[in-house]
Amino acid sequence: MEFMRITSAANPSIKLAKNLAQHSRAARKEGLSLAEGIHLARELLSHPELVRKVFLREGAEKNFEISEILQKYLSLKISVVQLPSQIYASISPVDTSAGIVCEIRIPEEGKIKKDEDWIYLDGVQDPGNVGTILRSALASGVTNIALSPQCAYVWSPKVLRAAMGAHFFCNIISSVELAEIKEKTGAVCLVADARGGKDLHEEKWGKGQTLWVFGSEGLGVSEKALELSDLTLLIPLDSRVESLNVATAASVCLFEQRRRRLSGIAHK
Repeated sequence: MEFMRITSAANPSIKLAKNLAQHSRAARKEGLSLAEGIHLARELLSHPELVRKVFLREGAEKNFEISEILQKYLSLKISVVQLPSQIYASISPVDTSAGIVCEIRIPEEGKIKKDEDWIYLDGVQDPGNVGTILRSALASGVTNIALSPQCAYVWSPKVLRAAMGAHFFCNIISSVELAEIKEKTGAVCLVADARGGKDLHEEKWGKGQTLWVFGSEGLGVSEKALELSDLTLLIPLDSRVESLNVATAASVCLFEQRRRRLSGIAHK
């Protein structure tokens, strides 16, 4: 396989990629992001219209999985750019990389859909948590995701990596207020709050469409979210543990919902 090769850190493509890797503001401004790793590179083969170019660390093509992926990108006429290790490291969003990064176009904002389940992230600022929640949401069958303006940027490289491709199957709206989502979806607003509420497992809920709200790592859900909630739910924990990581809490709630629906025991 023959690749385009860049050896200068001053190359405009490298400058842009480095900026995307380091600053979420750049991703928002340019409408571009970086998807690192074999899994995302393979997933994006199903969405080639999003891929602008592929960056490859020299020698990484010797990996069998990467070699297969590269052949497919080349057959799609997508540019593959080989970089010396030092330059590749400067654009990689992670310290330990498989050696492949796709530069992608960020899709247009999603749409508010009625009669479907939703998740609203209220000030979740850690990219790993945002990405993990997206992945758990998809696994539990919920594909509509809305985020408050205070959240980590959902299309940043770190969120993309944590979500492991879930982005490409979800309807995502960023920087939107909970009141708008609740009003336009008409879904029952369920707030997971470690400070108190009805027992998640004992309370009757989940028959109709739901709008789950999960709050920030430090403060939890906002007062505004509590005011808009139709039901506040608490995950019963061992007394030696005060609270759960927000991504873990979201997984517990979403899979309790899935369990109820699959077993036919959901309640309004």
